Amino acid sequence: MKASSAAARGLILLAALVAGVLGVAVPAQAATYHVTGADAQGLAVQSEPHVNHVIRYVPNGTALNVSCQVNDGDQVDGRVQYGRPFRTWDRLADGTWVYDWYTDTPTVSTDGYSPGIAHCDSGSLPAPASGCVDWPSSKFLQTPLTSAANGGTGSVVANPHYGTDYHVNCDTTDRMNQYYAVDLVGMRTGDPVLSPGGGGTVKYAGWAPSGWESCGQYIIVDHGGGWWSVVCHLSAVYVRTGQTVTNNTIIGAVGATGTSEAHLHFSLMKNASITAAGGVYGGQSARPRHLYHLGCGGGYYDWISQGMQVCY
Repeated sequence: MKASSAAARGLILLAALVAGVLGVAVPAQAATYHVTGADAQGLAVQSEPHVNHVIRYVPNGTALNVSCQVNDGDQVDGRVQYGRPFRTWDRLADGTWVYDWYTDTPTVSTDGYSPGIAHCDSGSLPAPASGCVDWPSSKFLQTPLTSAANGGTGSVVANPHYGTDYHVNCDTTDRMNQYYAVDLVGMRTGDPVLSPGGGGTVKYAGWAPSGWESCGQYIIVDHGGGWWSVVCHLSAVYVRTGQTVTNNTIIGAVGATGTSEAHLHFSLMKNASITAAGGVYGGQSARPRHLYHLGCGGGYYDWISQGMQVCY
């Protein structure tokens, strides 16, 4: 049976027993647990609850903020419990995953979940909005901020507005499709901006043309295979059309051009087109998937949700 904290397990099981007697549901709790029982290499932190998606390894004793569990992930190391393969994985607060056997979460019950820990809605995200697509997890994607963001904190808050305000359209043919665009708020004018999709070729850099004025100064980067990224409202543009950029190139600076408050709007698209004047239209809005980040312990955000902390 997986290693666990006896004290923590006892308290939660006692609460579960009391709640069962009283007919009251035990509230699910997100909490900090620790890596235990891993080998010298450590426990693999992965982008999915499946093997071969390793981001990094963390040693025994590492604190992990577990938000929920699934019991339909891969079996690891042939682990068996209750006479069947052990498939419980813990989803961490940053959207990454670890195999539950090597954590001190409460011992899972026969339903495959630890008492007191929330069940994740699903081992995978719901299908994207009709007409939209997912940014492929095999293609590089990063948070477009640096450690200098927000006064050197290196983190901001996501404010996606999926399907509302200016964040609409999945696949219209005559407009800019921005359903899955993300606003990063808390950034300050002048904060450096990276290309979300990493390396590529600048398709356009400068003031948005007539019809796209709400973007202010913006930059479009072509990442190959029909995939583009866009960042809007820049106070400064540091690249030019046709320039090759890498994932480390500072392409611009946060601002409030085309809007009333400094923030960074970024969006992803597949098979979009561009007018002669530099306006983006058509194609499909792409949902951000597996955004790599260095801050907050490093890893991937599986996708971006409202109010979520986003680190550089």
